[in-house]
Amino acid sequence: MKVTLYGVRGSIPTSSGETIKYGGHTACIFVEVDNKLLVFDAGTGIRKLGNDIAKDDRDIYLFFSHYHWDHIQGFPFFKPAYQCGRNIHLLSAYLPEKNARAVLDQMVNPHFPVPGDKVQAKVRVMAMDAEGNLALGKIKITTCALNHPGGGAAYRLETEQGSFAYVTDNELYPPNEPNTTWEQWVDFLQGVDLLIHDAMYLDEEQKSTHGWGHSLISQAIRLAKDANVANLVLFHHDPDRTDEQLEGILEDCQTWVDKNNASYKLRLAKETDVYHILNSTVELNS
Repeated sequence: MKVTLYGVRGSIPTSSGETIKYGGHTACIFVEVDNKLLVFDAGTGIRKLGNDIAKDDRDIYLFFSHYHWDHIQGFPFFKPAYQCGRNIHLLSAYLPEKNARAVLDQMVNPHFPVPGDKVQAKVRVMAMDAEGNLALGKIKITTCALNHPGGGAAYRLETEQGSFAYVTDNELYPPNEPNTTWEQWVDFLQGVDLLIHDAMYLDEEQKSTHGWGHSLISQAIRLAKDANVANLVLFHHDPDRTDEQLEGILEDCQTWVDKNNASYKLRLAKETDVYHILNSTVELNS
């Protein structure tokens, strides 16, 4: 399994000399496994992905965590959407199937010159089962409900090569009744080989952000320990967070990991990073 990070920033894309190392594009993760192309979210990072796979005519399975703008805004610039004969399957869990059309409905005058019904690819909404699960050949995909305004889904892939989980825009301790409790997250993520998890805010920022649907970084690193995760990648960086600040956060988090005898490898999400999972072993090509 090959996992490539095309967009790692939260809320809104950013571009400056202070964010160039880790990247400024919004959420997009590309997974190649068992000869299938899986994409998680269509933030601005999907534009570069589309250019990279434009000559690959295999079907694309596009999974959405939810339909907030930073997770769909790149789709109008996704080159495969304009290719005749291309099949793109839109999938989501815990959200009405009709809402998947939001990626096309945003393409409307006066906001975009090409209307959504004019894309040349065959774009279909593909249903998951009643429990929010799906099998694609030998790939088993299970889901868990996000704690985020409006709802959404986290995804876990089980393959012959290993396991991968994508959990973004998730508030582990929301102010109201959670869709998924801490204990349920621990169960859902138990023993996963590679976890990409929302880690947007610092503890001191919680007062003004509680209820916005994002995790504290300190909570994400503790969850990975409780769930016996092998590799944790901190994701959905605050758009105001500089590379230098992110590296300071990573250093503090690593200190916590070492002090608490957590066994996982900890990294920051960085655009262009590629993770290879084979026999449940994860290697990073940066």
